[in-house]
Order: sequence, then structure tokens, then C-alpha cells
Amino acid sequence: MLFDGVGALMKKELLSLLREPKSAFSIFFPIVIFLTIFVFATTKDVENSRVVILNKDHGASGVALLDKIVNTSVFSDATYVANEAGLSKKIDTEDAFIGISIPENFSRNLTSGKGVDIQVITDGRRTNAAMIAYGYISQILSKFQESSHAATQRSAPSVTVRTWYNPNKNQRWFSVTNLVCMIIVSQAIMLTALSIAREKEEGTFDQLLVTPIKPLGMLLGKIAPSALISVFMGICIMFLGSLFYGVPISGSLMMMLCFMFVFVISVVGIGVCIAAFANTQQQAMLGTFLFQMPMTSLSGLMSPVESVSNPILKAFTKCNPVMYGNKIVKGIMLKDMSWGGAIENMLPIAIIGIAVLVIASVVFMKKRRIKVF
Repeated sequence: MLFDGVGALMKKELLSLLREPKSAFSIFFPIVIFLTIFVFATTKDVENSRVVILNKDHGASGVALLDKIVNTSVFSDATYVANEAGLSKKIDTEDAFIGISIPENFSRNLTSGKGVDIQVITDGRRTNAAMIAYGYISQILSKFQESSHAATQRSAPSVTVRTWYNPNKNQRWFSVTNLVCMIIVSQAIMLTALSIAREKEEGTFDQLLVTPIKPLGMLLGKIAPSALISVFMGICIMFLGSLFYGVPISGSLMMMLCFMFVFVISVVGIGVCIAAFANTQQQAMLGTFLFQMPMTSLSGLMSPVESVSNPILKAFTKCNPVMYGNKIVKGIMLKDMSWGGAIENMLPIAIIGIAVLVIASVVFMKKRRIKVF
């Protein structure tokens, strides 16, 4: 039969991965690392930032504006300087990455209705944090301008912002939902590639080929344990993230399980493809890093995929299962995605998985002279 001996091979692989405490620790400890260090380290929230202020006005409006800026959790650490040289020095030495300069006669010009300008200086060496801090300052200035206008006019235009799916704009929700796919990718590719490469390096791969297990059954027996462990870790990230960080699980758990099954098959296929070309565990490890880094970087984890302008990288994002996976996880956990929306994103993942499994099978047949199907 085609699948004779697959269960025994799966049991053997699970025992080899989990029997030794050090091996089991190295597999499951990343959950703790990702949920602690990664969640806090990748947050884009800017709090308790250091800001340097040069106030040449000292009028009532200038003081009121600065009071609104420094009395927030974003700019709680404020330093005042007396001149431009002091402001420049603070920025140059990285004592602050954003500076505010209020000109003379700011209060008088504001009261009389004349145009007023406020200079905001950001440190380009910390572009991301500086731009986020600048966004907060822009919001404060906009609200201050509206209140000043309302004090002199009967009515003033106002803008109401409503945030869907993450009303408190909690950055940790974004990080935890990204972790579900990231943990599956990091473990599924590595465990699969190393499992097959280890057999080839130790010379036992050819011994497996002469056993009653068919080549396709052998591949299933090698990748199934990695897939099960990866899905289990993804489920742990989802529930622990909900427990410790309050990330909601709004959608169907059955839909999430179906997605994880399709996603892990696609990712495991990449691991098999790497193992098909690698002859040693070292080569498999290098191949894993070679694929994993661009997959996570171009998945929307670091920056929106819409910002990618290079046509080659743009095409790669369309072939990246992690990009579709992040959409599904966020959709299920944060917005109660429908089955239609989930299937629309699962279909490219399934196509990618079939393609890489076919490539891996062809490589195995060419290099080992075996018939997989």
C-alpha cells in the first residue's frame, strides 16, 4: 500500500524531535521569546520620547501649546533649551530625536489671526520613530489650531477619526497576529529541511528508500511531524496572545484550523524543496535563512507590502504565502472574516504549496533516481 509504514516513520520523527529535553526546549522556547521580546521590540508605538523644545515666545498661547505636548505619554521627557545651538546639540548627540521651535510673537500673531509657523526638527537617523512622533505632534497642533479658531469664531470644522478592528490602536495586536504565521514559517521550514537533510547526511536516507515505505509515504512521514508541531505552536501563539495581550479572536476557530492546515502544507513544501537541494544539515540551515528572511520581510511584517515599488519584489510578494497568511490571521482574529474572504486568500497559498511540492518531488526524482508518484 502507498501509506504503509508512514505511521511508524511519523512516530520515529516525533520521538527524535521531542525525546531529548534539549531538542524539545529548542523547538518550543521560541514561543516564549516571540511573545515577550519580539512583541515589545517590534512595537511601533512611541512613548516617553525625548523631545527638545526652544520657546522664543513665552506668551500664553505658546505655553498652552507646550503644555499639551509635554503632558502626554508620548513626550513625557522634555528638555528646554535657550537657543538654536542648544537644540542642534541635543539632536546631534541623540539626546532627543525630535525638536520643536516656537518663534517669537507666536501668541500675538495667533491672537490677531496672522499666520504662524512652528518648526519641527526630526532626526533622520531614526526615521520611523521620528515620523511617528511627528504624526503625534501634527495631531496636537491640529487640535490646538481648531480650539484657537473656535475661540475666535462661532464654529470651526472638526474631524472625527474612527478606527475599525483595533479601536485603541494597540500595536501589540498587530505584532501578535503577525507572530502566528511567523512561528509556523520559522519552525515548519527548519524542522522539515533539517529532518530530511539529517537522513541524507547520516546515510540513512538511502536505507529508507529500500524499506517497504513508498517514496511518497516516506516524504509524508518526514513532513507530517513538522507540520503538526508548527500548527500546535501557531495555536499556542494565538491563544497565549489573546490571554496575555487581550488580542480578540473574533472569527471562526474552524476557519483558522483550515487555514493553518493549508498554510503549513505550503510552508513545509518550501522546507522539502530546500532539503531536496541540500546534502547536509548546514546547507539546509543556510537555505532556511535564505528563504525565511525575504519571506518575512516582504509579508507586511516590517512595512506595508503596498509600499514595495520594485517590480521584481512586487512579484515576489504575490508569490509569498506569508503575505496571504497575515491577511487571513488578522481577518479571522480582528474582523471576523467570512469564508469567502478566507478562501480567496487560501487559494494562492494552496497553489504555491502544490508548486513547491512538485518542484521538490522532481528534484528528488532527478537526484535520487526515484519515482515519488
